[in-house]
Amino acid sequence: MLIPFEMKSNINEGIKILNKAENTILVYHDDADGVCSAALAILGLEKLKVKVKRRICLEKLFPEAIKIIHRDLSENDVVVYVDLGSPHADKIAKEAEKEKVIIIDHHDPKRIRKNNIIHVNPELYGLTGERDASASTMTYLFFKTAAPELRYYSFLAVIGSAEIPGPLTSLNSIPLNDAETINKVRVFRSMKTVKYYVDFYGLRKPHAALSSMLSTIASIGYYVNGPEKAVRSCVEGFSENTLKLYNEMKQVKNELFKKAFDKIYAHGLRKTKYVQWFNLGKLFYNIGVKSIGLFTSQLKYRRIIDQDKYILGFMLMNPKIPGLGELKDNLAKVSGRVPLRLGEKIKVGEMPGIGEVMVEAAERVNGFADGHTVAASGVIEEKRIEQFVEEFVKIVDRKIKQKGLFKYFIK
Repeated sequence: MLIPFEMKSNINEGIKILNKAENTILVYHDDADGVCSAALAILGLEKLKVKVKRRICLEKLFPEAIKIIHRDLSENDVVVYVDLGSPHADKIAKEAEKEKVIIIDHHDPKRIRKNNIIHVNPELYGLTGERDASASTMTYLFFKTAAPELRYYSFLAVIGSAEIPGPLTSLNSIPLNDAETINKVRVFRSMKTVKYYVDFYGLRKPHAALSSMLSTIASIGYYVNGPEKAVRSCVEGFSENTLKLYNEMKQVKNELFKKAFDKIYAHGLRKTKYVQWFNLGKLFYNIGVKSIGLFTSQLKYRRIIDQDKYILGFMLMNPKIPGLGELKDNLAKVSGRVPLRLGEKIKVGEMPGIGEVMVEAAERVNGFADGHTVAASGVIEEKRIEQFVEEFVKIVDRKIKQKGLFKYFIK
């Protein structure tokens, strides 16, 4: 797989900007792809001899957070967003005045044109962020352009790509091939599956298992400095203390997830024409909000799920953002997932992707969302949860009718 010419051009422009930078601020997401992206960016910036003044891990790119990040920056400062930023590029553009911005992502992007913003996303080059490239792959390809020795960390992009289902192909195959060449990844193929075993500083595990470990440390441990410990692990390997944190967070997750499943099985899911949904309230309040997405991803395989309806899960959010401050509003995180049968209908164009529906529904209730066709998430005011569900149903109904399908899987 060759890197698209326009992407190469954007990367070269970004490298020029970094070579002139006095300081950078690195903003990253709190899942494994985000953590691996952050580690690759730190290693790449180190090779370029660019100082990272501040590192900020965000669960969602809140408008308030964007304003704080871009406050009082100079024209020689560069803000680098990895694994988040693309869906909110328009909001970033409004806040970025003198400083330069580099967005490296794979989520559905807002297309903008502004001289001080470099936007690198597979969706902008005729590819897809759901299949062709993870954010960590995009970050790897970006910094490897200026620092070829980054290939020795190519295995991090392989771990980050574990969130993309199926074999690693297209742009994802580039770091995979590099990692195989230096014996950091071994590929085992059978008739039905492909497994990627990664040598993670002497710990050899499938890429999906390492991805799960990093996500647990960073996401469940969001309020106990988990993201920074996960990033450090990507650069140095797991320390004894970090492995201890992982085991603690794994236990916390298992206990809370059991309580969540018990609650749903006891009370059932609320159902509308196209949606099945639940609200966990404050159950996950003291762990990262990525937890509701992880939980909903597990729930979609349970028998209680209606295979023809979108799944929406809600939780109330802790307003604290480590390192930035506290949000003012009472907010809820919503995670959307698609059962397997509905996913097939989306794939052939018979039903709309959940990402496009959630983005519009969130905007209608003054919130925001982003994601892909079968997985998405957003943030809305707590008091607007039921209104959000109603808007979601209306949007699905309209999109079906636009396709000429007046009745479809309605029971």
